[in-house]
Amino acid sequence: MKWIKWFVLTAFTCITVVPLLWLLMASFKTNKELFRDPFGLPTEWMYDNYASVFDSHPIPLYFYNSVFVAVISTVIALIVSTLASYIFIYHFKWKNQWLLLLTFGILIPTNAFMVPYYFIVDWLGLYDTLFGVALVYAGVSLPLSVIIIKTYMDTIPYEIVEASFIDGASIHKTFSRVILPISYPGIVTASIFLMITAWNELLFANLLTQSETTRTLQVAIRFFLSTFNANYPYAFAAMIIAILPTILVYTFLSEKIIGGLTAGAVK
Repeated sequence: MKWIKWFVLTAFTCITVVPLLWLLMASFKTNKELFRDPFGLPTEWMYDNYASVFDSHPIPLYFYNSVFVAVISTVIALIVSTLASYIFIYHFKWKNQWLLLLTFGILIPTNAFMVPYYFIVDWLGLYDTLFGVALVYAGVSLPLSVIIIKTYMDTIPYEIVEASFIDGASIHKTFSRVILPISYPGIVTASIFLMITAWNELLFANLLTQSETTRTLQVAIRFFLSTFNANYPYAFAAMIIAILPTILVYTFLSEKIIGGLTAGAVK
């Protein structure tokens, strides 16, 4: 039944690629041509649309804000989740209950956290700051990073930890000198997922920022479409600029992502 496999693969490829190709094609049209012939090729390729995006809005600033938020949130989440995952190597009372508490957030829709996160960030005085957004991203992505890193650490034989203790290493040295280097593939995989998630996030970035200086690239796209001035090709060009980094990350780091997820499949 080879044809079924190829049919399914072709169908999923079309569902994924066709909207992206349409978005790319539409970004080179004029507003008038887009509405007149939305699915046709541009009669004249408007390469100036991309230059106009940079001229009309401070795209480099938005790009920097997105990078800052993605990097800081990923670093915070990785530090906390790596330490938490290391704790679960050992046996202690209520271990399963603590693990459930740390990972339960992955089952809750992120929309449910809107009001609590808003009040907490405002109470901390971090509203309309990039660090406030990064802190929320780190909290939201913590359950996923704990699951990925802990799953990888579970494949590390406990005899390695015991051998480290026999050699006189403390718990902290065992973590920094033994467990952390071995867990590198899992940590890299988690960091890629966290950075891409933070880069593409819109809900909390829109909720927790107000001024232009703190807008991320995803939030800035909506300002290309207003009630009195809606230039869709400019907005589509901005979308292409926003999704290009994630495409490049998946293209060049796909082997590391798959390797980190499958390296612990067999001990």
